[in-house]
Amino acid sequence: MKLFKWQLVSRTELKQLQDLSAQGGREPLRGVARLEDPELALVAENIKDVRSSLQRELQELETAQTQLSSKLQALQAGSSKVEAARIEARLEHMQTDFIAAASHELKTPLAGIEALGDALQMALADGNTDAALAFVDSIKDETKRMRSLAEDLLDLSRFDENPEADSVSNLRTAFDQAVIMPARTAQAQGVSLQIEYADGLPEAALAKISPTDLSIILDNLLDNALHYTSDGQIVLSLERSDDRQRWLISVSDTGTGIAEADQAFVFDRFYRADRSRSRDYGGTGLGLSLVKKAAERWNGQVSLQSQLGSGSVFSVKLPVA
Repeated sequence: MKLFKWQLVSRTELKQLQDLSAQGGREPLRGVARLEDPELALVAENIKDVRSSLQRELQELETAQTQLSSKLQALQAGSSKVEAARIEARLEHMQTDFIAAASHELKTPLAGIEALGDALQMALADGNTDAALAFVDSIKDETKRMRSLAEDLLDLSRFDENPEADSVSNLRTAFDQAVIMPARTAQAQGVSLQIEYADGLPEAALAKISPTDLSIILDNLLDNALHYTSDGQIVLSLERSDDRQRWLISVSDTGTGIAEADQAFVFDRFYRADRSRSRDYGGTGLGLSLVKKAAERWNGQVSLQSQLGSGSVFSVKLPVA
């Protein structure tokens, strides 16, 4: 195994590589492809730094937005209508800037990652070392993570729009569709994934929520459970609430669990209870925030019960249609 010396690649070098890829011709890139192994390591490290920097910037924007939102609510409850209107206008502007800045910042690293992937693939075709192939896989993984972040941000921006009031979804149908892909992952991990319905539920378990938002809730809850459960089981369950006016959706797992100190923050954007494991599986830090936003958009509620080392139960209540 070869050892590499790691350091940052300059923005100029990264821009040159993007420009070469944008030319469309393969021959100009061949010179870039003949990078020495240490240089490949430098490029891969630079990609990770770009991604980390972007997420820090987004977190700062989100924190400022939350502070403004809290101040707006306080002002609206008081008598300063002029000040409340000013803060509301600023909040709306910040929300627009949040999405615009995220979209803009994502373009450069995505282009750079894809260009580097092409360059490293050509290096391998030219007979370069096995390390080149490893870096190709790593870069492709980073591309997928960045795209996931972009998709999650687009979902967040969509939640600012008013939902269609007459949207209805069949929870049984959604459950069956939601477990198809996770079931394969669970099987590969040696984890049991099951669906459980309470006795007496109708075949058409209708809830007041759009199919898209329901899919966001189920996909992210199951994805979260799979990432933190290495053995045991995951159960997706459905029952009626005690007042019979709401459906209670739960995803329980036998995974690592969440410390009590972290439980109040797990639905916040970009919050990670276990940052080291989050880096390992490449989550965007937005999944559970999307679950909360999607549920509240339809007058739903989210909750969590967890004990460190003993698993977690995430629950969502949605109105009965």
